[in-house]
Amino acid sequence: MIRIKYFPGNSLLHRLDPRTKFLLVVLFIVVEVAFLDLRLLILPFVASILLYVSARIPWKEVKGTWKFIAAILGLITLANMFFTFVGSNIPNPHIIAQFQVAFLNFKITAEGLSLAAGALMRYFSLTIVTMCLVNTTDPGLYAPALAKLKVPYKGAFVVDLAMRYIPLYADDLETTMNAQMARGYKVNARGGWFASILNTVPLIVPVAINAMLSIYDVADAMELRAFGAEKTRTWYRTVSFQHRDYVAIAILLSMLCLAVYLKTKFPTYWVPIWPKPA
Repeated sequence: MIRIKYFPGNSLLHRLDPRTKFLLVVLFIVVEVAFLDLRLLILPFVASILLYVSARIPWKEVKGTWKFIAAILGLITLANMFFTFVGSNIPNPHIIAQFQVAFLNFKITAEGLSLAAGALMRYFSLTIVTMCLVNTTDPGLYAPALAKLKVPYKGAFVVDLAMRYIPLYADDLETTMNAQMARGYKVNARGGWFASILNTVPLIVPVAINAMLSIYDVADAMELRAFGAEKTRTWYRTVSFQHRDYVAIAILLSMLCLAVYLKTKFPTYWVPIWPKPA
């Protein structure tokens, strides 16, 4: 099953302030968007893997999630490689293979494979870092952290509710699936993972109805407590920077400066067999 939830722990990522982890995600987004060189994209990719390993997230709990993510990112990468006609506007591209389907002419070039590899590393890096944030941050700390960042508390509360209830609905889906399987319904039928996804669709209906009913309950409870009547509010839980957060922020800013420097040295794409200028 797909599990996007908080896993309690005592790793360094668990103990960092949520705002520090927000900054970490923003840094990775900036670096991944700025870097085009395949060699440079390896650096944040390896760093994201090391970060996730350091969080010590139980693999058994997230194995299904990563299988699903890997399948989606693989399909996106293939679509980028084939349907954007990478290499078509490059003089004398290094064509590895080409074939025609109906009226579409597909070319697989060395440049296209290089850019596809870079895109795949970019997607995985951003996904891994985002999962580090989600898997190591208590959902009850999102709203106080966003409030400290001067985000309006209504918007902060929306994020807080989303991070609280999405794992609950995923658990409801798993409970519903187990109940239906106990009654003889076959989710993992023949036909591979695509058939399993199609067999899961009928189970989403009762979960969606239950989710809508719970949304009304939450809205009524918030209205009874006069939510939104005041422009500001206090929080039962709060967050504060510790020494480790200042050290982490200093390291992140140093990495940002290094990324800016590397961007000036390697401003464009790189392909191993790209023709060198005369």
